[in-house]
Amino acid sequence: MRRNANQTPRFMTARFDSVCPETGKAIAKGTEGVYFPAVRKMYHAESKAAEEVRAQEFSQCWGMADANY
Repeated sequence: MRRNANQTPRFMTARFDSVCPETGKAIAKGTEGVYFPAVRKMYHAESKAAEEVRAQEFSQCWGMADANY
């Protein structure tokens, strides 16, 4: 089995019902959240982890100095 080399966290649609490990909120199948492939965990869209990924994507988009910090 070949693993995806890209371990970057990303927003995606949940394929299964789960619970956010940070907030404890339910993540229903079909809703958006942030997936961290390195640890194979999905975080709720309103979690601190999602906020940080959103901020990083924004800074990369606009070529800000701290984009890859």
